Amino acid sequence: MGVAVGLDFGTTNTVVTYEDKNGKLKPYKVNGSPLVPSAIYFKSRDDYIIGQKALNMGVQNFAALVTKFKTRLNEDNTPYDVILEDGSSFRLQPRVAVKYFLNKLLGEVQEYLMKKKIGDAIIDRAVITVPTKFNDRANKEIKKAAAAAMGLQVSQIKLVYEPTAAAVAAQQDDDNNDTRLLIYDFGGGTFDVSLIQKDKEVFKQIKTDGDPKCGGNLLTDILAKNLLTWANEEYGTNFPFDIEGFDEDDYGISEQNYLANRDKIIKAANDAKISLSEDSETAVDFQFWISDSANKPYGVDVSRKDFENMIREKINQTAEITRRVVDSDEAKAIGGIDKIIIAGGSGQIPLIRDVLQDKLGNLSISRSDDVSTLISRGAAILAKNIDAIEKVTAQKTTVQLGISSTVGMSYGNFQTIIEEGLDLPCENSCDFRLMKDNQERLKISYYERDIKNYPDAKIIDDEGITPVDELLVELPPDLKKADTIVRVTFVVQKDSSLELSAKVLNNDGQTVSAEKIEVNKVSDLF
Repeated sequence: MGVAVGLDFGTTNTVVTYEDKNGKLKPYKVNGSPLVPSAIYFKSRDDYIIGQKALNMGVQNFAALVTKFKTRLNEDNTPYDVILEDGSSFRLQPRVAVKYFLNKLLGEVQEYLMKKKIGDAIIDRAVITVPTKFNDRANKEIKKAAAAAMGLQVSQIKLVYEPTAAAVAAQQDDDNNDTRLLIYDFGGGTFDVSLIQKDKEVFKQIKTDGDPKCGGNLLTDILAKNLLTWANEEYGTNFPFDIEGFDEDDYGISEQNYLANRDKIIKAANDAKISLSEDSETAVDFQFWISDSANKPYGVDVSRKDFENMIREKINQTAEITRRVVDSDEAKAIGGIDKIIIAGGSGQIPLIRDVLQDKLGNLSISRSDDVSTLISRGAAILAKNIDAIEKVTAQKTTVQLGISSTVGMSYGNFQTIIEEGLDLPCENSCDFRLMKDNQERLKISYYERDIKNYPDAKIIDDEGITPVDELLVELPPDLKKADTIVRVTFVVQKDSSLELSAKVLNNDGQTVSAEKIEVNKVSDLF
């Protein structure tokens, strides 16, 4: 029989959990660690390494190192400019980076399973966890990349929200058998909080909230900005942290050396963040280009208290988001919350528990012995009986889905098609008119709105409204503008993936064409 795996594909680290010969769940480890850095280093265009080895190689040539591709896939989707050691370069799409990383990682996992003679060593089903506010395009690309990496059909890959997987693992670990769990999931790129209730054998998503821009990487950047400020003060430089504010002529240093500074400072900050989860103080050291001819060492001791003062505002914000769920009508309707479960790699920061205890001290707060593997273990539990996953998980929409519309003289208004908080699966339709007679194709852009964090966002360019993809609806010939309605139906499936269909109607609502109307997402065509 094949092997089922649970995959927590993270912005910073990825964890894979499998079932061993004795039926026990175990994380795949590299050099004793279950955390595989989500990083790729290109030796050449077709030769690359991943994980910690990639990060180590990136110290020598950071321009050939690619990281944070999961976040970029969900946000602006802009390609990477990869510069190899020989000076040659190429552009890399985030979705291709995801494919390369998962292909190499899952290939290594399969080799390990074969060496250990676990099952037939062939991965034949997998559950992959995604943040609750990840968009449809990003989820689809992750699913496709994983299927290709394991030689599986896309139907053999299931997606589950990270908090749902965390609840599955935590509930199995819980001696008290608590059934109403609030999952505080602080990952590398995102923060999610979800109230999950186990009702009989079904894990129901009752309420969800979060911030897709607040994760461990943001905390790293806060510390890195302080380190840069201190280094600037030490050497009389004034380099900016954000590359948008950098110009070679203004700062008297090449862009390559400026980026080398930035890369080393961020790495030093991330190492310090991890160290300060265990230690009260840590030494931070890095090389600092003060000019193209002078590369100076910089070192400073950073205490946990210093770091906590820097990030406290962000942690307080996550606690307030958590309180919104705790105080929600949905939480009251099920009789409250039994326990808060801290999940996600960045959940190991001690300040998180302290702040939650201070603001929500009436609730029991639990952190797994290994926070970093909790989500992956939950995914592996679900993967063992993957055909039943839709029967044991009940998820909701976590953002609004909509299009751009015109109201009077106001253009670019967000028009909601799918509301936030609906049980999955769900669907709704929207009618469109043609722009001209004999139109061959209808092009529709669709967006997501984070209504909880950006309640005032109304125009598609407002913060909190993000473009997801474009639809191309292929129309039958000889349609007249005045007599034609194109009805597009949006269906959000149980795993949050989006499916679409369309039909052509006349003004009386009767179907004009019996042939199936083809609807493509632009991202599917490339």
